[in-house]
Amino acid sequence: MKKLRIALLALAHLAMDLTTVAFVYVLTGVREFGSMPDGAGLSDTSAFAVAACVLAYDLLAFGLQPLIGALIDLKRRSAPLLYASLFGTGAAAVLCVLCDFPQGVHALSVAVLVFFSLCNAVFHVAAGAFVIAESEKKCAPLGVFVSLGAIGVALGRLYAPALLFWAGAALIVFGVAFLCTRTGDAFIAPHFARTDALYTRREADLLPLLLLIFAVFVRGMGSGALPAGYMPTQWLVLLAALATAAGKAAGGFLSDALGIKAVAAVCLPASAFLLLFGADVPALYLIGLALFNTSMPVTLWLSFAALPRLRNAAFGVMAAFLMLGSVLAMLFAVPQWLAFALVLLSGGAIVAAACLSKNRTCLREGRGKEVKHA
Repeated sequence: MKKLRIALLALAHLAMDLTTVAFVYVLTGVREFGSMPDGAGLSDTSAFAVAACVLAYDLLAFGLQPLIGALIDLKRRSAPLLYASLFGTGAAAVLCVLCDFPQGVHALSVAVLVFFSLCNAVFHVAAGAFVIAESEKKCAPLGVFVSLGAIGVALGRLYAPALLFWAGAALIVFGVAFLCTRTGDAFIAPHFARTDALYTRREADLLPLLLLIFAVFVRGMGSGALPAGYMPTQWLVLLAALATAAGKAAGGFLSDALGIKAVAAVCLPASAFLLLFGADVPALYLIGLALFNTSMPVTLWLSFAALPRLRNAAFGVMAAFLMLGSVLAMLFAVPQWLAFALVLLSGGAIVAAACLSKNRTCLREGRGKEVKHA
């Protein structure tokens, strides 16, 4: 049942990201991959509207996650938020398609965008709470859960109008499936009881936490400033999403088998070289993309030791700073050599965070083997 629950949460993650990204693309008038509103470029006003909608979605969907995570940690409840996000987003997407809404950017459509963004933020942290409860002893569940979101984003980007209805309907189906699999607060109550009873040297392990925040922030900037050097066709966009998903999933399993330091110290430097020097070769770039994403579940898992009693807030903090780094890379021109250095620094910061962790009891309770690597 536990493995089934993780698989369903990962698939729901795909459907949630697909639905919300598809709505953003429909709202801004991007009806198919590579096309823009009106099919003949954008005016200055519409270009600003598109950028503002995308930026608002990113800031709300990711920026609110630390606050929602803290709320879950304090209230010890996650299931109501999970179901509200699934049924709310699903119903809103289905209604939008049936009503042929939205038709352009206006006050009502922006309000709906805010609703979709809020639901996306709530889902990530609420679903993440169940995955975190499964990740006390190993990192693999985290990798599996976060992996499929990249595929959802790619599908939403490529096939926004065609898949919006079906993605919304899928979210409703997932909500019913979670009801049938008894995905409720009673399941994660023992996890919260164990975190309350933890003996930790520090309530918040500040230095490792700051190192992890730095790692995800500069990794976000580095990834945004190391784009592919080839023309991104639809198939290559899908392959990039698959490579990203494979890397995230593999990162959790590799960390369990080899240790955190090995993943961060080997995979990230290798990815930096491939993303920079293999940017013009699709095969090399995709391998680099997969290696680059192996560190995501690793940073999440380490953040739980840094904030052992606020693990859902830690989950949200990592997501928020990754988004901020990515947004800055889009807003400002970051030289490729600097992006290369940032990816290397990210790996070094993750290794340092593992070595400097003062909450050794959390690591022992999480994974006895990991103490050797950390």
